[in-house]
Amino acid sequence: MKRRAIALLMAGVMAAGMLTGCGGGSGDASSGGSDSASAEKPVLADEPIDVLNQEETMKMSVVCLQGYTTPDSEIEHWLEERYNLDIEIIALPGWSDATSKISLLMGDETQRPDIIWWWNMEADFTKWVDAGLLVDVSPYMERYTNMVDYYNSIDPGVMFYASSDNGTYRIPGDVAEPACETLWIRKDWLDNLNLEVPKTLDELEACLYAFTNDDPDGNGVDDTYGWNGDGYDYRSFWPWIQGCGEGNGRMDFIRLEDGSYVYGPTTEDCKEWLGRVAKLYADGVIDPSIITDTDRDEEMANGGFGATYSWVNWNNPSSGIMQSFYSTNPGAEWIPIDMVSGDNGNPQDEPATIAAWCYFGITNVCSDPERAYAIWDDMATPENYIHRRFGVEGRDYIDNGDGTYEIINAGDGPENTEQNLGIKLFQDLFARKDECNIENVAETTELFEKVKESSRDAYAKSIEKKNPDAYVVNNDIGTDIGDAMKEYTWGVIGGGKSLDDWDAYVENLENLGIQRIVDELVEIHGAQVEEYEAYMAEHQ
Repeated sequence: MKRRAIALLMAGVMAAGMLTGCGGGSGDASSGGSDSASAEKPVLADEPIDVLNQEETMKMSVVCLQGYTTPDSEIEHWLEERYNLDIEIIALPGWSDATSKISLLMGDETQRPDIIWWWNMEADFTKWVDAGLLVDVSPYMERYTNMVDYYNSIDPGVMFYASSDNGTYRIPGDVAEPACETLWIRKDWLDNLNLEVPKTLDELEACLYAFTNDDPDGNGVDDTYGWNGDGYDYRSFWPWIQGCGEGNGRMDFIRLEDGSYVYGPTTEDCKEWLGRVAKLYADGVIDPSIITDTDRDEEMANGGFGATYSWVNWNNPSSGIMQSFYSTNPGAEWIPIDMVSGDNGNPQDEPATIAAWCYFGITNVCSDPERAYAIWDDMATPENYIHRRFGVEGRDYIDNGDGTYEIINAGDGPENTEQNLGIKLFQDLFARKDECNIENVAETTELFEKVKESSRDAYAKSIEKKNPDAYVVNNDIGTDIGDAMKEYTWGVIGGGKSLDDWDAYVENLENLGIQRIVDELVEIHGAQVEEYEAYMAEHQ
């Protein structure tokens, strides 16, 4: 008999300054910048550096987390030979301990790497710049332009968020597509139960109840759930968040059409979607693991749920998640569908941020910062990026000659590790999302474009911060507000708290200082909006 969740998630509430959104990764996707730095601008070499013809071997230590991190791989040796490098890979221990390790590395000159990678460390970044630990790469960006040209072709706003008034001390590492996720549903379960693809939120919920109660896999066992998602992640409930009320119940501060700011978790829209989700959870329609910090991708292979909101790139035949699912669930079929329409009649996919979700920079211990930047800029060219990301043509992928490719070794399988190929080395230290991402089949490219177009109204309400460290009030009290919000809202979802206490919950958040943060947003973010609009007018 399927277990019904009665546990209330209170322990493990993750601290948050300003509550955040997505970008294909973990943590705050908004970006900052420093307006004061002690480091002088670097002096350029007399002529651009020819990185392919350097007689002196350059040592380069590089910090990375995701991607391939085993030393002495084939790709690493290819880079070393091509650029006359001696590369040292410093692999971070994992998401939970990575920021501590990064801080230790930057704080000790004897351990500080030449190339540092980080995410969601805005206060630390400001301190590094002020202490002169990072090199201003803006002069290099004007001379070596592959990376900047790529980002400007995607959206000029990328470099707006990466730069500050007195230089650029960080390079965007990975910028998500304008929208990265879509609504997925088990078509085989729809067919087995003679159900149509849902088009409204009510129809989606009806499917979820059927998936839960009507034995959609036909095994005669009560072992299925309608819905699942990444545990302890509000994005898991996006169809309800966007569809209830006016869609202003996002779990963050948002900017409304009239230019005013509001805290989404205190709106009636939020109360409405919480109530609907809490009922689904209480009725056993949602997998109870969703209120714990679990990885939905790891749950996929079990085949125990019928719908979710997740990554567009699952649509690629090379998707490791889907390959694992189909290996254990032959005959099953996941399909992406249009976002369902809610009360507001304006179905929206969840937008990603314009700003990079992670960055990398050149530190003050690097022996030749200009050469280091020029090397990375050469690595950003289409042919070099494809080799580093996808390996050797004919062995790891096949060019069909018509603009399509067959991925043989996606980099996630045993071949990459067993043969130490190094595909996906330095994955988040510059990633292309254009035609150089040959993993995307035509249908996936079209799907990315579709969810982008269906996310623009929601994006217009998003708040991205160029310099989060400037938001002193938010940084002082935001964590307390976020913790109180999460304690109550996850309690409502899990059944341990009641919506009858909504007014008291809102009053508590107001007493903690929501209006002070709103006032700060009006002052600082309001000015940034004007600055951004002027920047975009100049660069578009």
